Amino acid sequence: MTALFAMLLSFGLQGGGLPSQEQTPVLDRLPMEWPRAEEGAWSDWDPQKSGPPTEVARGPLRRALDSVERGDMVSALGAWYDLLEAEPDYPPALYQAGVVYFRMRRYSDAAFAFERFLSVAPQRIADTRALGHCHYSLGRYAEAAAHYEEVLLAGETPGVRFGLGLARFRLGEESAALAHLERVIELNPKHQEAHTWLAQLHFDAGRVEAARSLAERSQELSPFAPRPCFLLARVLLELGEEEEADKAHARFKSLERTAQEVRTLEGRLLYRPNQPSLHARIVELHVTIKNMAGTHRALQRWGAFDPDGVGPKLAALAAWELLKRPEEAESAAASLAVVAGDSVDAWAALARYYRVTRDRVNQVRAEQRWLELERASATGSGE
Repeated sequence: MTALFAMLLSFGLQGGGLPSQEQTPVLDRLPMEWPRAEEGAWSDWDPQKSGPPTEVARGPLRRALDSVERGDMVSALGAWYDLLEAEPDYPPALYQAGVVYFRMRRYSDAAFAFERFLSVAPQRIADTRALGHCHYSLGRYAEAAAHYEEVLLAGETPGVRFGLGLARFRLGEESAALAHLERVIELNPKHQEAHTWLAQLHFDAGRVEAARSLAERSQELSPFAPRPCFLLARVLLELGEEEEADKAHARFKSLERTAQEVRTLEGRLLYRPNQPSLHARIVELHVTIKNMAGTHRALQRWGAFDPDGVGPKLAALAAWELLKRPEEAESAAASLAVVAGDSVDAWAALARYYRVTRDRVNQVRAEQRWLELERASATGSGE
């Protein structure tokens, strides 16, 4: 761990973020308790034409949207429950509650929400590919395939076609799976997961060279995904290229360790997003493997939850410096200076950054502020 990220983790553990939230009772509730509207109450609902719900429902709607924007899924779910109690069966609330449950990996509850959404807005079936994902995640592959087929009748997208391909694969229908996955790549030549699964299908069928080409393309499309490396290692071993296979397997193990820890931490943040030390650790993990896109996503997520906090901006400055991204680092420093306030850590980081970049004017300003705060702290502690 770098010294900068060690400081960030310490900062996070000491506070530096929003106040700690308790788990809310909404997690113990079930969507089966949602009240029902009168039959046909939403039969004319059209998201392009329908306005906002009644005045009493606008408060929960605002809270839900604000919570989603901040990545606070528990608060968002509570607001959707409040909205559905104020405005039973309001279609956007049913749908968005399903999305929240899906992100929380509560697939049965998500499926219930999406099915309820379809019961009141059957004309919107094109919006419900996530219901197929729920069935698939629960191991209900035949139901998943059937739902994907229905969604496809309303319009083809790579995501729906991909889901159908995987469902057919799980059902043992390899020829159908192959055709669907190939269609995904026709629709979106950069669909990394489709390349990976096609490589798997070809490898299982003994078409090793085809598998190699697809696995290598998958790796190009997503250099930090573990599975293409694992598959490529198997392919190379089968081809007798043992040294290259060992390298691919070693990279797989490294990426998989990182991916597993990131998944675990992100799962914890779904339920309590106000944990700066976890955000900092995710950023560090991405920086360690030089994953620019992952670093950006992690910083964006933390910043969305705590937009005026020092922690996310300190992390951004540290990350972009370590990754040698001068433009991003300069932007992070400017953002940090705006919120630095009375943070000794922030001004110390800025003073060091401006010294390294030889920005003399800002260096002097940051050092002066840093020293002022250090003296004030020493005086306050009686030293």
